[in-house]
Amino acid sequence: MQTSPHSIQYQVGVSSIAGHTFDVRLRIETPDKNGQILTLPAWIPGSYMIRDFAKNIITINAQDDSGNNIDIIKIDKQTWKVQAVSAAIIVKYQVYAFDLSVRGAYINDEFAFFNGTNMFLAVQGQTEKPCALVITKPSHTDLEHWQVATTMPTKMQAPHEFGDYWASNYEELIDHPVLMGEFDILPFSTSGVEFELILAGGHQADVSRITQDLTTICQHHVEFFADAPPVARYQFITLLTDNAFGGLEHISSTALMYSRNALPRLSDAEKMTEGYQVFLSLCSHEFFHTWHVKRIKPQELFAASLDKERHTEQLWIYEGFTSYYDDLSLLRCNIISQAEYLKIVAQNLTRLIRNKGRFKQSISDSSFDAWTKFYKQDEGAVNNIVSYYNKGAILAMCLDLLIKKHSDGKYNLDTVMSYLWQLHGKHNIPTPVDVIQKILATQMNLDLSDFFKSALYSTQELPFNELLATFGVKCNFSPKQNLEDKGGDLASTPIKIEFGAQVKALETGLQITQVTEQTAAYQSGLQFGDLLIAMDEWVVSKENLVAQLNNYRIGDSIQLSVIRDKKLKNMTFIAVEAPCDTIALEVINQELCDSWLE
Repeated sequence: MQTSPHSIQYQVGVSSIAGHTFDVRLRIETPDKNGQILTLPAWIPGSYMIRDFAKNIITINAQDDSGNNIDIIKIDKQTWKVQAVSAAIIVKYQVYAFDLSVRGAYINDEFAFFNGTNMFLAVQGQTEKPCALVITKPSHTDLEHWQVATTMPTKMQAPHEFGDYWASNYEELIDHPVLMGEFDILPFSTSGVEFELILAGGHQADVSRITQDLTTICQHHVEFFADAPPVARYQFITLLTDNAFGGLEHISSTALMYSRNALPRLSDAEKMTEGYQVFLSLCSHEFFHTWHVKRIKPQELFAASLDKERHTEQLWIYEGFTSYYDDLSLLRCNIISQAEYLKIVAQNLTRLIRNKGRFKQSISDSSFDAWTKFYKQDEGAVNNIVSYYNKGAILAMCLDLLIKKHSDGKYNLDTVMSYLWQLHGKHNIPTPVDVIQKILATQMNLDLSDFFKSALYSTQELPFNELLATFGVKCNFSPKQNLEDKGGDLASTPIKIEFGAQVKALETGLQITQVTEQTAAYQSGLQFGDLLIAMDEWVVSKENLVAQLNNYRIGDSIQLSVIRDKKLKNMTFIAVEAPCDTIALEVINQELCDSWLE
């Protein structure tokens, strides 16, 4: 590693594939004369849960510039203190990496991936100094074709090389995920930005179609904010597995996980499958965050230290608004049709009204308690919490319609986003908790305080039904058609008798994975983990459950045979009418609908 008095220097490389370990070397030219404090983040920006990344540091030691060992003492779960010396110090440590997620660090025989929050100790008192990083190539002969994918700045002429990278400070250093391995590099460009779609893990996708659609989406987002793009280079770093989903935004890239089987193939012949639509929506969501999260930021998370929770009520603005625009952008780009978009909206509405937790937790509380509730969901989550993503997107839709209605079409939510960028993101000014209300009042002369009081700080229903009707769209409510029905389609043969639980099919019987409050399943005493094997002595399966239920009349008593904790139990299930908890949207006035979706 070259020495530089102007930077903190890191070096990282894969030390063992079988052992899933990275070796990290940190050189500090001018350590604290009283002993240097080093810390590792406890959480990663954009993912609001304490993850204690320091638990993955296996060994750590320190030396002075002459190679003599010096003391390094751990003083809490994520903090170390290095003995005071008068010259440079070198800290070497090993990191275990087998967390295959967008938040973690992971090594297998095909690729190695890491986030800086997992890897790089912060040098207390020197986090504003420039940082140098050397990424070393694995010595294994069978990895000679490995490359590097990251948007961290480098002076190397050849892209994707192992070697020297740098960051302006520690915050920037940890905001550039790094992928090493064999992967596909699919370049495209638009609006003055050079993009790369990185696909690792193997696939048979129609990459030409994907990059064409991503070009359109990215161009839309740049034009949406109507300003020079905040990045010149951007990567979609995508880890493909058999079945996965996830995304995490960064300053000039995103880390994604997705199912390789859900990507479009050449044989799909331009068909828009649900799996491909969701992938494009995920990419749209994360790239939108380049402005709305990475530059426009809530006050509480602005330059936040990563040692403990940083609570904010504003996640409904950041994740909720982004969740509204991720799909709406696909419609505006003509990638999906209006009918396909309205089906997505209907499914989001269905998800909300099936969520009993919306009657217990407000969306501001959902945002504030993300650390302990949303990111730590259990089997009772459907009954006890509400998602600031899901409800936030519907709130954003309601706000969009309200603004259009009260301004006679002069303004909409796009106008709010423009002011957020121009007044806050562009000038690095964080947003206060009432930023949306202030923008509406001062920039548009709109007072929607009654709506915000109800929508943010109560558990009252959002007025989506009435607002959609004002814009020519009717909400049709019906029972679900089958156990897999997510909404969006007008029911032709709805379920007659309610069940009230989610199930997973096993070789014999159905395992209960979730029980919704105030349903027949809940009243019968079914619990998470139960194995339902029979109704009135007839064996049940996922295929015949609805048919069996529909054989009964409302008020009938049904005996359920259940195995719980290796014991056979019998319980009574009373048949009740299936609720109208499934929504399909129908356009009644096309002109009014177009005035919303234009």
